[in-house]
Amino acid sequence: MKKILCIRFSSIGDIILTTPIVRALKSTYPEAEIHVVTKAQNVQLWDGNPYVFAVHAYDGSIWKLANKLRKIGFDAIVDLHKNLRSHLLSALLFKWPFQIDKFTAERKLLVKKKINNIPKNHLVDRNFDSLKSLGIVNDQQGLDFFIPKNQELNPADIGVKGKYIVYAIGGQHITKVLSYPKMIELCDQINAQIVLIGDEWDAHYGYRLSTLFPEKVIDYCNKTTIAQSASLMRQAEFVITHDSSMMHIAAALKKKIFVIWGSTHIDFGMYPYQTEFISISNEELACRPCTTQGTNFCPLYHFDCMNKISLEPIISAAASL
Repeated sequence: MKKILCIRFSSIGDIILTTPIVRALKSTYPEAEIHVVTKAQNVQLWDGNPYVFAVHAYDGSIWKLANKLRKIGFDAIVDLHKNLRSHLLSALLFKWPFQIDKFTAERKLLVKKKINNIPKNHLVDRNFDSLKSLGIVNDQQGLDFFIPKNQELNPADIGVKGKYIVYAIGGQHITKVLSYPKMIELCDQINAQIVLIGDEWDAHYGYRLSTLFPEKVIDYCNKTTIAQSASLMRQAEFVITHDSSMMHIAAALKKKIFVIWGSTHIDFGMYPYQTEFISISNEELACRPCTTQGTNFCPLYHFDCMNKISLEPIISAAASL
């Protein structure tokens, strides 16, 4: 094969989880050009990736994108998204794609009936199993995220003095994120410098936390690119995240991660891949998981998955720095 197209429109974490597939394709077909399609705002995630020949941005018009890609001509399409839009793009390119198995029915069964028939391995390994007909093999090197040199940050330049922890305080949905009182509890009990990273929404919490704890909390929410946030994580002693995109980027950087789980569950298979991590979750609740991807309110209106979670493992790890 001379040209292979990989489709994954979003989201950030899911795109990072596809990087071992892209790397394996290049290893199996070294002479092939590996092209990637993604949403325009996610093109930056492929910056510096040596296995990718070109990245094509989807800007809202699938027809315009298909016209462009038809002129290139592809020998194979690898659909790593498997939704209506990726089906349509494949059809417009007149190719039957190789597709992953998302185990959608099994995930919904775990949410609704608490019956767990989901394969026990990681989502990345499931994707490789789905794509065996391509002849690709997992090299067991984990995820990829490349930080361009011009995106590297020196922690000292933002006020960090010595060792520090990064806390990525965001998440795609509210039920995947610690409540603000629990964030206060965590920052209060950690005896170490903390750098907060996140987006514009997270900056509301970041500003308040840095105001409450000015001697040890540095708010860098909405002040960095994704690559700059990754640079700060790479240099940290360890990283605290929720079930979020930054968890997967930290995993790509081979960081030790403390993952705080709320409404979602580790058994969905999207935990940190091939890096050291510790899960923090409330395992006493029969209502977990209540969703496959998170929601913006607790269906039972108590939010005990986050409000009654023990943060002691994180506090103890920070105390030993």
